[in-house]
Amino acid sequence: MADNDRVGTRVAKGRRIRGLTQTALARRMHVSTSLVSQVERGVTPASAAFVAAASRALGVPVEELWNQPPDAFGTERQHVVDLETAVVEGRDVVAIDAPAPDLDDLSPRLDGVAVLQRHSRYQESSHALPEIIRGLHRVAESAPVGRASERAHARLAFAYSCALYCLHRLGSPVTGHAAERGAAAARHAGDPLLAAFAEANRAVPLLYRGSYAVAERVVARGRASLDEEQGEAPVCAVRGAMHLQSAIIAARAGQPDLADGHITEARDLARWVPDLGPDADYYDTGFSATNVEFHAVAAAVELGDGTTAVARGADLEVPDSVMRSRRGHHHIDMAAAWLLHGDRDRAFEQLHRAREVTPQQTRYHPQVREIVGAIAETDRRRTDSLSGFASWVGIKDL
Repeated sequence: MADNDRVGTRVAKGRRIRGLTQTALARRMHVSTSLVSQVERGVTPASAAFVAAASRALGVPVEELWNQPPDAFGTERQHVVDLETAVVEGRDVVAIDAPAPDLDDLSPRLDGVAVLQRHSRYQESSHALPEIIRGLHRVAESAPVGRASERAHARLAFAYSCALYCLHRLGSPVTGHAAERGAAAARHAGDPLLAAFAEANRAVPLLYRGSYAVAERVVARGRASLDEEQGEAPVCAVRGAMHLQSAIIAARAGQPDLADGHITEARDLARWVPDLGPDADYYDTGFSATNVEFHAVAAAVELGDGTTAVARGADLEVPDSVMRSRRGHHHIDMAAAWLLHGDRDRAFEQLHRAREVTPQQTRYHPQVREIVGAIAETDRRRTDSLSGFASWVGIKDL
């Protein structure tokens, strides 16, 4: 595997530039020296928590350590700069002399973007979103106070939610801007559930950077704002989704009991949420009983507990009604689980399944490159299948 294809190589380079030994870096990261050594050698894939800790310890951006996505996919990211620009512009775009479009024209286009993202087609959604966001700002600015304004702001908040997850998947540093813009728009939408969930989404870039305490405070504040709401399915879905966010935050922070507690809370809330089709759910949360179990697997993987992750996910039925992006991500988590469990063949099988369900998400996901690299380092059989998959995800010279 080419040196520049691994997180471990970039960590080792940053460590040496700063004159740090593996032990000194491990002390700064609050991990073991053996883990630093294993990641640098490519034997153990770098986890999201490891990368966030290395980023803080070395003063290197998370995106740089992940190299997410690799330069080989530059043509597939050609619309990302325009989307980032639209997000940074925000409401100031209305200062440009241009008429406001019709919300009834923009709204179905935005719903189409949501469908694209549920299928992890981020290249297409990043192409469509900038014009939609700019148009929605003009609509929101010109709409009369009342229901028309609230509707425009609700749609704008949703557009920023789509932008947030699109940019997050593509490793953009502008995700925090998108989260803040979405939360600001949602506060003017006249919908407490939307406002709470948009506020909680501010935790996404915080989690990515390893700011776990602050991320949990943001999500907990969103849940607390809904405590007075009782029993209805949309409320349960939003609260449940927040518990799943908190479960992953706790897992990355190394708090297994707290993570399991949030999973238990989410399971209880899922009993009140009906199973919905793949293209419809409450507030685009994707919350369901199946998604709770996906997160139970993911939390165990984040904690480095492959045995528990495999036990939770090996026999889990994945219905087609679950949105593709969630199914694809689950297969990536199961690949990591099987690798942690010591079964490289099953790990590779899960990567193939992820590719079948959501090829673009699988190709972009930095953990996939780490898993493929670890399989290659620990299994010297260079099969055509492994080499071909590695080339497809952007790994050179496996």
